[in-house]
Amino acid sequence: MVILFFFENNNIGGDIIDVYSLWNVGRFMIEKKDNCNNVHNLCSNFLSYYYGNSHTYSLFHIQMMERLYSYFPIYLDSMKKICWNSYIELLKLNPKECYFYFGILLFCGDNYNEIKNLIDSNLFSRI
Repeated sequence: MVILFFFENNNIGGDIIDVYSLWNVGRFMIEKKDNCNNVHNLCSNFLSYYYGNSHTYSLFHIQMMERLYSYFPIYLDSMKKICWNSYIELLKLNPKECYFYFGILLFCGDNYNEIKNLIDSNLFSRI
């Protein structure tokens, strides 16, 4: 019941899923990790069942949401300018590289294909 209360009060789920909602799922994961065994699977199953979008709430995405919160513990309004697919590419990197490419995305605009190419070309290590 706690999980339902948390998600309903933070506008998580529904047709429009924004970065703030996904950041809140990550916050929930971090806060409840010590109190519950297998919190990732439970949360993934609950959200997939309750909101019906099994891809968005897959185990991989739930882990990325947790990483989003751990990399960005303070939510910034500028974070909503970047799409979730771009965040997934950023969150696969270590924190230093993630912040570097995050700055590029904010400065140049969110373009998933362009940031993927920059990451694949290893721009961070060349600078």
